[in-house]
This record gives sequence, structure tokens and C-alpha cells, in this order.
Amino acid sequence: MSEEKGKEMTIEIPMEEGEPLGATPNDKMIVTKVQAGTVSEGKLKIGDQILRVNDTVIKDTHHFFALLRFASPCARLAIFRDEKKAEELASRVHIPADRERNITRRDGFSYELVKMTWKAGGPKLGLGIKHFQNRVLVSKTDPSSISAECLKIGDHIVDINGQPVTDKDVARGILVKGLQAHGEVTMVIERPETMEAKHWTSRALTVQAVQPPSVQMNSDVRDIAQKERARLAAKVGKELKSILGGQKKAAAVAIDDRYCNGTGYSTSIDYGIHRNQLQTIRTRDRFG
Repeated sequence: MSEEKGKEMTIEIPMEEGEPLGATPNDKMIVTKVQAGTVSEGKLKIGDQILRVNDTVIKDTHHFFALLRFASPCARLAIFRDEKKAEELASRVHIPADRERNITRRDGFSYELVKMTWKAGGPKLGLGIKHFQNRVLVSKTDPSSISAECLKIGDHIVDINGQPVTDKDVARGILVKGLQAHGEVTMVIERPETMEAKHWTSRALTVQAVQPPSVQMNSDVRDIAQKERARLAAKVGKELKSILGGQKKAAAVAIDDRYCNGTGYSTSIDYGIHRNQLQTIRTRDRFG
């Protein structure tokens, strides 16, 4: 007997004119949230894909909500429901209360709890990250890497193992230590779903990292900053001696973060396997 893959069905939702549906679909019209106490509760499930409203095929989310405006007194929604996939998605979008407080929810984004697992002899990490406005964003996931299995370019890593992260260096440290110690980490991620959210994320990944200050500096502060820039410029080309003494053996993790004109700071982390340990084989910059 073949395993059931899902089926199409029709859901009737009585609603008054202007009444909110209470369900949030992504750009593929898959429901990612059902708000308690709304007309959708008990009717729609997370994972349902909405196909038609009152026999009209839906073009996109904007078209969907426009159709709902004229759907009263009853919205007949043709949906496709796959129980297995719905359960998997529901488990990801259910955020424990102690980690929900780390989230500042925004319209147009979905929120998931994902798990990243590493094992000896398995795929590399293959993750590129950058920070923008106190957010750690995924800028690259290498094909066939463990990052590609659970993350997408543009994902905002909200926390790692329950610890909020707003800086890529801090995020990188927690991530690597967690994989080394336990072989897995969990992350709360914010993922863009609507066109507006995806546009914001795309801009964030390409915006110049060094931006003008949000508060105007006083004249004396500007003078000091100008003198310091001139002093540093005068040293360009001169050999700088390390205050750390002679040449030491390289550390296990070596990071070289550099600025790429117009694209921002971004770091890639690649790890290989040696003697059943997570070892650094190369660290190089990734730029959005």
C-alpha cells in the first residue's frame, strides 16, 4: 500500500466583511501561522497550501487577501493538505516560550526552530555569515554542507542554543563550540517570506558595512577623529611590529575579516574532519 502524499480539500470559513482571516501564508501560499481566537482556528492548519478562494485561482499573497475582502459571508478555500509535512512544519514553527522572548516578530517573516547536526566523516559546515543592524544574516551556504540542510541565504539567526546573537563573531564562536561539544546546535531563525521582506533582506546582504553615524558628532569629536585618521594614514606602508612577541604557533581557529568595498563584512567558516575532531582547514572571507 502506497503512502498517502496528501490531498486537496475545501474548507468553508464563515466570516464577516473586513474580518481578518487570522492565518499567515508565505509566498507559496503555505500557511505558516494560525492565530488563536480567529476564524481560521480549527479550520486551517500550519502546512496547508491555499489554492483557490471561492473557485478563483490565487496568483500571489496580495491577490489572496484582495479576494478575501469580497469573500463574506463565507470563504470557500481550496487547500492541499499533507499531514506528514504539516506535522514537520508545525514542529519547526513552534518556538518554546523561553526562546520566543528572543524574537521581535516582523510582518512578512516566518520563524522556525532548526537543528544543525555534525558527525565525524560527515559534510563540512560551509556557512557564510555577516551582521547588519544587530542582526546575524546568512550570506552563503555551500552545496551539500550541513548549513545548506537547515539554513537559507537571507536567514536571520536570532539565537543559538537559546543565546541571542547580534554579532557574527559571537555567533560563530557559539556555533563552533556547540558542534564540537555536542555534535548539534539548535537555532531560532527569522526567514523572509513576502516580496517586501525578501527585498529588505537582499538590501541588507549587499549594503555597505561602514555607514554614517545615526547621531551627528560634536565638532571636537570630529576634530579628534580627523587627526586620528591622518595619523593612521601616515603609517600606511610602514612595518608594524607585533606587541605579542615572536612568532607563535597558529591557533586552532584563524579568522581574517576584511572589508570589501560596498558589500560589507562577511566571514565564511569551513571545517574538515581529522582524528574525529572538528578542525579548521581554511577560513576565508565571503562577500554577500
